[in-house]
Amino acid sequence: MTAPRLIDVAEAAGVSRATASRVLAGTPRNVDPELARRVEEAAHRLGYQPNHSARALRTGATGTIGVVVPTLANPYFVQLADAIAQQVRAAGGTLVISDAANDTAVEAEQIDTLLAGRVDGLLVIPVSVNASGPAIRDASRRGPVVLFDRWAKGSGTVAVTLDNASAVRLLLDHLEGIGRRRIALVADQASSSGAERLAAFVEAQGPEATTILLPSFTTDAGRTAGRRIIEQRDRVDAVVCGADVLAVGLVSTLHRSSVAVPRQIAVTGFDDTEMIKLLDPPITSIRHPLSAMAQRALTLLQAPSRERTERVEQFPPELIVRASTEEV
Repeated sequence: MTAPRLIDVAEAAGVSRATASRVLAGTPRNVDPELARRVEEAAHRLGYQPNHSARALRTGATGTIGVVVPTLANPYFVQLADAIAQQVRAAGGTLVISDAANDTAVEAEQIDTLLAGRVDGLLVIPVSVNASGPAIRDASRRGPVVLFDRWAKGSGTVAVTLDNASAVRLLLDHLEGIGRRRIALVADQASSSGAERLAAFVEAQGPEATTILLPSFTTDAGRTAGRRIIEQRDRVDAVVCGADVLAVGLVSTLHRSSVAVPRQIAVTGFDDTEMIKLLDPPITSIRHPLSAMAQRALTLLQAPSRERTERVEQFPPELIVRASTEEV
């Protein structure tokens, strides 16, 4: 059962959403006392709990939040943007999304454009752990900026991310639990998430473990990885992919080469996007608590600047097991 929303309270009280918002925010100016009483009773009856990050957004100058994602070609970033959008919509605000085309120069341009458009705050999923920082640091001097899902060196602001090291350990423990010992990693080299997943994998498996590092998270990169895995099949009986799109490309290549998944090679993804549930077999993956992460990021965006010191706040992952890692 979904939690009651502000609009549900307004409808139950027979008032407008704006009236319900003013009453529940504690600013019932120019609201008839009888209407205020009805709103409070409806909120109590429905069990409505105000969203404090949403309330903060409602008091912003424009009610508009900007989001810069690395690319909308990756379904994970669409899913991520939707989680943010749900929080912003609950506040009655507006979300503006920009695509950085996996290019730090484009990313810097999009950040500048959004800030010039008078957004109340900006969420950025950095393209590069090493190269995105300067533009983000400059932006954080002009307005509230919070990093989401990834961090960047020298950004000057807080990042809300997944605990990637714990996620890799969950995947490795699961694969080892079904008897897989020759595990390879396929990951990108540019993002903080890719770097953290690589570091955790090497720490657990040792420097001699098989790693295939790619320039980005794409299905084409996954196909490239698939061809490399096929060349060294005697060394690999499982693959941890650093993103679902990599897993999709890799599995399609394995299928075309008649390599059975999971009988010959078990495969995991990362992000738990909808598309991996539709593959044959469906892919084991890591689920991010995106709603909780989005709520925290928006709360930080509206907090005093002293609460956005450069650091990383991590959220716990969840392992979702599917047929691509069945025990055989």
